[in-house]
Amino acid sequence: EIPVAPGIAVNSIVAVSGNGPIAEDDDGVVKYTSAHLDDAESELVIHSGHSVHGHPLAIAEVRRILYRHGEDACRSAGLCGATDNR
Repeated sequence: EIPVAPGIAVNSIVAVSGNGPIAEDDDGVVKYTSAHLDDAESELVIHSGHSVHGHPLAIAEVRRILYRHGEDACRSAGLCGATDNR
């Protein structure tokens, strides 16, 4: 229940190891209901054990999130499409 600071984007990758209802599942360590964040911009549920960070779908999701937020930052700074004139 630690609050996220204002202006910080929240995205979530949640592992579940079973095939039952996700809301009742866990990754062998953490229950879905504990890992789920209501305020997340996105949530990807991956059928995996607790060490989901090495799963190809998790890696692709982190990449997607980084590109998305990088593009947002680029637009906010007015740098998108800028060229280096060195």
